[in-house]
Amino acid sequence: MTTKRTAILLSITVPLLLIIAFLMHSEVDNALTEEDRQYIPKYLGGTPPLPRNPTYREQLDFIMSVQHSVLRAAPRNEGLPFGQKREPKELYRAGTGLCFDRSRVIEKILRQSGFKTRHIALYSKQENASAVSALLTPGIRSHAVTEVLTSEGWLVVDSNAPWVSVDQDNQPVPILEIQSSIEKSSPVPWPKDPPSAIYSEPFLFVYGLYARHGKFYPPYNVVPDINYGELLQNLRARIALKRP
Repeated sequence: MTTKRTAILLSITVPLLLIIAFLMHSEVDNALTEEDRQYIPKYLGGTPPLPRNPTYREQLDFIMSVQHSVLRAAPRNEGLPFGQKREPKELYRAGTGLCFDRSRVIEKILRQSGFKTRHIALYSKQENASAVSALLTPGIRSHAVTEVLTSEGWLVVDSNAPWVSVDQDNQPVPILEIQSSIEKSSPVPWPKDPPSAIYSEPFLFVYGLYARHGKFYPPYNVVPDINYGELLQNLRARIALKRP
């Protein structure tokens, strides 16, 4: 009986471990490489360094300077090809990119500068009310942006235009609050209109999902490009919102 139970346990455990190992092998690596450290200064050439103990205003100015520098470095809206690296070096040399390319570089620059970041995939629910449909429907309108933690809270940094999610009091508005305000039909009173309509209509957002097709980051297979540490932030952010 013990031998039979052991065999059953192994028949379940071994495939599960193999699946986990395969998924971890396909995980998007967020570590800064030596190549990143060589190219990030090229983006920051005209950006004043962040003070040792920055104020919120100084943090905001620095974040926006990083955003502007990446937009200047890659002004043309043409995505880097699938199945190849899309890191600071590649974006800088190509001088072109789309939201998912620029957001990756913005995040790496901000992390090297001491900030915590989260990658956000946005999917419009304007035509598909279901979150599952929005996530699984090919060609649905989508966007990739960055969320960065400031001393006043999480701030959304757009990757196609010089816009950040500050309200009329210049306070940061996290993506979860933006989503909630739309669902309650009480949009955030922005001092400057968001650059994309996706911020103003029902949407699904997922932290840590870099691509549904798996062709942006090694090993370029059919497994979606995900960073699992960031993926857990989806649950944590929603739990935090429910706290009194």
